[in-house]
Amino acid sequence: MKGFKHFFATPVSFGEKLTIRGIGIQERMPPCIVHRPAGTGDYLLMYFYEQVKVSAGGPVVECPEGTLMIWGPGQLQHYGTNAHGFRHTWIHCDGGLVESLLKKNSLACGEHVQISSAPMERYLTIIYDEISGSASADEGVTSSLMTALVCAVAREKRKKAVPGRIPDQLLKVRNIIESGCETGYTLGELAEKAGYSVPHFSALFRKYFNCSPIEYLIRARMHRAAYLLRDSNRRIGEIAVLVGYDDIFHFSKLFKKHFGKCPREFSGRRKS
Repeated sequence: MKGFKHFFATPVSFGEKLTIRGIGIQERMPPCIVHRPAGTGDYLLMYFYEQVKVSAGGPVVECPEGTLMIWGPGQLQHYGTNAHGFRHTWIHCDGGLVESLLKKNSLACGEHVQISSAPMERYLTIIYDEISGSASADEGVTSSLMTALVCAVAREKRKKAVPGRIPDQLLKVRNIIESGCETGYTLGELAEKAGYSVPHFSALFRKYFNCSPIEYLIRARMHRAAYLLRDSNRRIGEIAVLVGYDDIFHFSKLFKKHFGKCPREFSGRRKS
């Protein structure tokens, strides 16, 4: 899909709610300036991979790579550069849904924000597949994808604006713990995955998650065990092993410490 653009001969429309006129993903442009004094009569969301100059009727602003620009209906569209070629990913769309989504997520027309390319590329690819892959696109699916796109853009904008956000390395390790809590990770192994020394990793983890990495691992295991205990066909000893404990008595002790009840009491099982 890279280097792709498509304008629909007949815009894909769901009445006044949503209309999509065109989509481009990493379209390559030669050195140039695009200047449309009256815009294109719709909303244009455009992400730039290289440094460009943009305007929505006010001063021309030089924006760095990774800039998303939002133009509204009738708004002057000015973008590009004569210094070098550039790539952009974009969607021409219109309708009450777009207007309400931008307003709800505090994204203003004429605003340029710094985000990654992921939301635009991911959702525009899926939207294009949905509306071009069949004779009749599904309104609910397309509207949901458009909602996801705008919400993802707004979330990235908030992340950039919040100082001290959780470092990506810590988020990576947190996801590793949650998706593989049964694995017998050591503190050193988790620190290595994050790319930090053990002391620095432990301090940062506690700063952002209010507990040590091992405490977080135990918590993930206990919540996984509580879920598995809902299945009356599983024995408690089997569940202990599934969440990383060969010693059922140690597992029961930790479980009671966490939930205030032993596994058997928690699950409401009778003693056999």
